[in-house]
Formats: sequence, C-alpha cells, structure tokens
Amino acid sequence: MRNFIYIICEFDPPHKGHAHLIESARTAFPDSLVVCVMSGHLTERGSPASLDKFTRAKAALSIGADLVLSLPFPYCSSSAEYFARGGAAVIQSLSEAFPDVTHTLVFGSECGDTGSLVRAASNMSSVEYRARLYKCGEGGHNARSMQSLYEEMFDSPFPDGPNDMLGVEYIRALAGTRVRPYAVRRVGARHDGDIADGIASASAIREMMSSGNDVSDFIPADALEIIMSVVRERGVASEARFGDVLLPILRLTDPDEVDGFAECGGGVGRRLIAAAKESRSFGDMMSLSATKKYTNARLRRAAAFAALRVPQSALHAPITATQLLAANARGISALHRYRGDVAVTSEARLASALDARLDALYTLAYSPALPYDAFLRTPPVIVRE
Repeated sequence: MRNFIYIICEFDPPHKGHAHLIESARTAFPDSLVVCVMSGHLTERGSPASLDKFTRAKAALSIGADLVLSLPFPYCSSSAEYFARGGAAVIQSLSEAFPDVTHTLVFGSECGDTGSLVRAASNMSSVEYRARLYKCGEGGHNARSMQSLYEEMFDSPFPDGPNDMLGVEYIRALAGTRVRPYAVRRVGARHDGDIADGIASASAIREMMSSGNDVSDFIPADALEIIMSVVRERGVASEARFGDVLLPILRLTDPDEVDGFAECGGGVGRRLIAAAKESRSFGDMMSLSATKKYTNARLRRAAAFAALRVPQSALHAPITATQLLAANARGISALHRYRGDVAVTSEARLASALDARLDALYTLAYSPALPYDAFLRTPPVIVRE
C-alpha cells in the first residue's frame, strides 16, 4: 500500500455520511490503509456514546475502515483542542513507524477548502493570537471569544461550523509532522442537524434509535445489521441514566478538591457540586448549573471528569498506549510491522487506567445495567477476509 489515511472520529453511530467520507478518501488516495482513531465510551459533547466502542468499531470496518484504534480518555471527551491533540498523538506515532508511505488526515468540513483551513490554523497558532486569547481568560475553550478575537486580528471570517473548527485544531496538532490534511466537504445534514439529501446527522440518528424509530434509511446495510443486533439485545446507552449515576458521586465530592479536576477550574466544579446537592436528577443539575459563559457540553464534561476523578494533568500527559478495537486482515498486517512510541494493546486497562474506569462506569448507562466488566473483557473485533 502507498498511503495511510487517518480519520479521527466518534462514529456514534457510523452512518452514510461517514461512509461517504471514507469513500471520498479512498478515491482521492488509492491503495490506502484506512485507520480510524475513534472515541471510547464518552464523547466530545460530554455524553456517553449511544453504542459501545466495539460495536461502533465493527461497524466502521463494514463501511471501509481497515484498523480502528481508540482515542484515549480523557482526550476523547475534551474540547476540540485536546480532542485533536489526542488523535494526533496516535497518528503521529503511526506515521513515524511507516516512513515509506504517504500519510493523510482526512476530515469532514463545512467549507471543504483545505487551504483556507490551513491558513486559519496558522493564524490561530500565532504567538500574538495565543497571548491575547490567554488574556481573555478563556484559555481557548470559549468559541465566542476565539471568534471575536480572530476576526479583530486577521480581518477574516472565523472558520464556519464545528467540523471546520475541529479541522483547524487537527491541522494545528499535526503541524510539523509527516501527516498532511485533506478536507472533504460535508454532505447531508449539518452537525447536530436533522436530515438533508437523504443523510441524517449522528445526533438525529441517536434520537431515532433512542425512540425506537427506524434508522435503516440512514445507515449502510452492513453497519445497520451489526448495530441493530446489539440494540435488540441491550438497547442504547442513556445519557439521562449515565448522568443520574454521576449525580450522587458529585454530591459527595469535596468542593476543595474539585478545582484540580479537568475542566473544573474557574468555579465550574464548585458550581456543579452545589447544583448536585439541590437536584433530584442530572437534568435538574444541568439546568441549575447553566450559564452563558460555558456550553452545556463543557458542563457535562466537567461533571464526568469530576465524578471519574480525572486530574487536570491528564490532559497534558503524553499518550503512551491506544487500544486495538477492530481490524481486518490489512489492518492486522500493518500492526505486525508497527514499531512506534504509542503502544497498541488489546485491553483498556493496559492502555489507560482512566479508560478502564470509564468502561466500568459506562455499563450503568444501560437498562438494565450490564456487568461492570462487560467491556473490560471484550476482545478486539478481528475480521479476516
């Protein structure tokens, strides 16, 4: 093979838009190995994945992936900057281990213009921009302050849309590496939209699945069969149920300790704890915690990080291992030749103690709850053609 294609993703769930992305990548870069670096059981929006990571990884193989590796926790459920850094660390290790092929990160984009996103990434990486952003007091995590400052400094439109913004962070994270970016214009519904041109967004599909509605028009047939066999057996993970597991933990968390947890600084953690003590459900807690300063996703992430006792330092620690989730024969062949800085392991507990802790808690998002070690003892999905 001449090319390695990388896709940093959640695939929650894999759908026709994702299949289009992989197909477009293979068309642009023939004779390629497609490697997906995929979120585990907690997503960037701070919610539990609707389907477990092994089911999503198996479905990813059915729509064109060759190898699916985990994007380790807590990077997989952090702001765009850290989400991108986590995926980039795994990708960079792979790219350095295979110097004789080309390496390309492919991502969906509202604009589909790689050049404009590269220029935006360069602007956002400038020393002056980072220094002035830091003075705003948001550390780069507030989209409104980022946009306002960007347009003031560069007299240019800020990247339009969450996929473009994430693409910029990917480019920044991989600057100076052997990996080149390639944007594919997003088709169908916008991020968190409904349905357009026969393609539904992942959020719309999750809502349909939770309500028991038919999703067969929006998921490729082979992936649908994999997904529905699991849904019929145990349903989908519930955000409300997972949140109600976090609630009592937050009630018992020491306010003096919470400031040291990831994304809980600036009074966010203390605000969540105070709200938890006044609330009877996770939804009530979120309503009491709501503020214009922070998005709901930021608050959900902070709640999960506090409950799972994720230190702020975890978002700055180097990634030393990733979990093998799924592979076909081509993916296994590549792994046999891989010698890189980031180890590839078949067990979450060997990849990350925090991932193992999350995997155990995630079982409570189902009704009825699954055994605590249900995903700690699940082997990788291996498909040998």
